[in-house]
Amino acid sequence: MSAGRATQPKPEIQLVPAKPQHVPELGRICYEAFKNIAESHGFPPDFPSAGIAENVIGMLVARDDFYSVAALVKGRPVGSNFLSLSDPTSGVGPVTVDRSVQGNGIGRALMQDVIDYARRNKIQKVRLLQDSFNMGSLSLYTSLGFAVKDAAALMQAAPGKPDESVRPVLEADLPAIDELSRRIYKTSRRNEVGVAVAGGFSPLLRERHGRVVGYYIPGVFGHGVAETEEDALSMIGESARLLPPEAALFFCPLSQAGLYRNALKAGCRAIKVMTIMAIGPHEPPEGVWMPSVLY
Repeated sequence: MSAGRATQPKPEIQLVPAKPQHVPELGRICYEAFKNIAESHGFPPDFPSAGIAENVIGMLVARDDFYSVAALVKGRPVGSNFLSLSDPTSGVGPVTVDRSVQGNGIGRALMQDVIDYARRNKIQKVRLLQDSFNMGSLSLYTSLGFAVKDAAALMQAAPGKPDESVRPVLEADLPAIDELSRRIYKTSRRNEVGVAVAGGFSPLLRERHGRVVGYYIPGVFGHGVAETEEDALSMIGESARLLPPEAALFFCPLSQAGLYRNALKAGCRAIKVMTIMAIGPHEPPEGVWMPSVLY
């Protein structure tokens, strides 16, 4: 019998609510974890710096409409996960684990924790987007009950010509936006759009003949719906004209071949493909839709 390599005991994991004092370390972990997996497959990092990742984690920890959980080992933060709570459908992520302790079941524990929270609070629809090249997370999420529903390309938007039919979303527009979301996306995202308006996240809408026919929040945490591809592309082009490139990003479902094709013709560039996964009831959207990194 050969001696082999000694087996290291798995660390004892403590799951606690993520707190502001955890944010600097959780931001570093988030940046390095995403950077490592992306660069190992030849893709650019999701966050350009640890500081930006820390800002995102800090924002999620501070928000009342997100459930946040941190994993501790010997009192040290080693990972985190989040669940959006603003609307009937909840989105998971970002979930990240310190590279030094990956492979010890921490990611599974963090994912199971948010799933359990959703079940305790009778949240039936839970969704996420997963990097298609990350086979480990695909297997993990599938084993926990998620099912693949679609795929979406993360795209760099290209500036369009000035379009007077596109304007910023106002609070008074929320009822019309909610109607569009329910009709096209098959779920309400009214509160999420309201937070984007109040927080200055540059949501846009398009009007035709005095009627709202689409809305769009730029960026990976943004989303949008529209009645036609032209409506969607007008808002995307206007966002890229007004915003810096790092903010002018959007997801295009690959099941919408026409939108994807026309976005490429307009000069938009595909960065990577992510898999849309869901637990619970899932009614496919009808019309033109653009998910966020949450759902």
